[in-house]
Amino acid sequence: MQVNAILFDVQSIQKYIFANNKLKANVGASYIVDRLFEDVLCKDVILKLESGADITSWKTRRDSITSLPASVYVAYIGGGKALILIDNDHANMIEDIIKTFTAQVLTQYPGLKVGVTTGLVTLEKNQFKSDERQLFKQLKNNQYTLNPILRPANTGLTTICDYSGDTADTVVNFGDGERLVSTSFISKYNAFEAANARLKKDLFGTEDIEWVFPSEFDELGQNKSTENSKTGINDIAIVHIDGNNMGARFISCDGLEERSALSEKVATKTLESFKSLIQWIIDKYDVLTNNLQLKEKMLPIRPIIVGGDDITFVCNARIAVQTAHFLMQELLSDNNGMSIDSCAGIAVTPTSYPFFRGYQMAEQLCDSAKSKMRTYNKGNKDNEDNEANKSCWLDFAFLHGETAPTLEQFFANEYGSLTGNMHYGPYRVYEKGKICEDECEGLWQLLDCTQQFKDGHVMARNKVKELRSVLQDNEHMWTVFCKQLQHTNQSIPEVSGWEDFKEKLWVKVDDEMRTPYIDAIELMDYILPGLE
Repeated sequence: MQVNAILFDVQSIQKYIFANNKLKANVGASYIVDRLFEDVLCKDVILKLESGADITSWKTRRDSITSLPASVYVAYIGGGKALILIDNDHANMIEDIIKTFTAQVLTQYPGLKVGVTTGLVTLEKNQFKSDERQLFKQLKNNQYTLNPILRPANTGLTTICDYSGDTADTVVNFGDGERLVSTSFISKYNAFEAANARLKKDLFGTEDIEWVFPSEFDELGQNKSTENSKTGINDIAIVHIDGNNMGARFISCDGLEERSALSEKVATKTLESFKSLIQWIIDKYDVLTNNLQLKEKMLPIRPIIVGGDDITFVCNARIAVQTAHFLMQELLSDNNGMSIDSCAGIAVTPTSYPFFRGYQMAEQLCDSAKSKMRTYNKGNKDNEDNEANKSCWLDFAFLHGETAPTLEQFFANEYGSLTGNMHYGPYRVYEKGKICEDECEGLWQLLDCTQQFKDGHVMARNKVKELRSVLQDNEHMWTVFCKQLQHTNQSIPEVSGWEDFKEKLWVKVDDEMRTPYIDAIELMDYILPGLE
């Protein structure tokens, strides 16, 4: 059976969400995107145009359909996309749905761009996949269509919004005085309370909880500046985690019902994994309060995006690597019948650092991890261990002051040396309980080395600082340094799989001279004992 189809897509999601330096606006923007199709498209548009429409059964339907269960049927919603199917008797509704929905988006959520395409799809499994691919191809081509500009243009006669790059067109009072802001920013900011209420219900099942999520960037437990402040103590981290090869998993779905089921399973797995992370943080709260300056019952983390296979959150920089590690392991576990292998990027920045630039770097770091994942998986495709083809990787960077426009330039500028690039990442994240000693790029190895540096048992703190300088020098200086350690009964940390590095400090890996010790040294102020 052939039916009419409307495919909607939210465009430039990250730019819309993160184009502000106000956490409440970022959270509100994410909520708008997450609820756009279910609340606005389905409830405010489709149900008002056709009261008998089926907008919910796709979430639980597992049987194949050869005919539509209703004149207007929501096939699936997920990943910033929505597929609506309409029978031939109600084809005249297609234009009404598109016009009404897009008009509401333009007026209620200025700055949010939604793409749309229409066509025909066959419900039978074999033909549905082909028809759906054609819809996505059309949708991509439509991205080049000009969108109407409904906001004032930025000229020499206009003023920029205090919190975003948009043109300011209104004045609001935020308590600290009047601010010139854009209506786009206001719509995001005003959605914060609804977003916060929804977050509590999703993670705890109720809004009535004692735990508090930060609403400002400076509430993440950063230690106040003192004479004894250490590097990184006032920093925050932007963490971006993305599932691997999810597009291919959806494309391989055999029919509409399988795709709908996968969309729901992925969303559930992501949410359940993040719930486990929050519970882990609560269980470790004594450790956190001993090391961070948190208000009573304040959590040092704020999720911004938790949807589909996409997770972005901000947290105190001193727990970023450990929380990302825990969450990636939760996603990888199959304790609820679903496993998601993922990659992550962590950008550590001062609290006042431009948020969008920090997010862009986190995204580039995630891309770096994915590039490593693809290279690794390709090299191990013949491995009998199927897990070798589901590898997870994490990369990180510390941003202070002006940074280069690209990740490659950043690492070249900040980590270049006479021998090679001193940044060793990305690092592989293994499933819980698994340690692979045959490889030398495991995150567990990096954390082990960092902890040994922090303990000061194998090497004094002053020697750790000296090591950082020595690694930038030549081979002669490396040799002299290692001999000095021996004479003082000190040594490079014993890390399984790093024996060659312990002996020579720098080792040729994949035709490049590499060393993991700079990363381990830099992490010393960014991990907390007790969060293992």
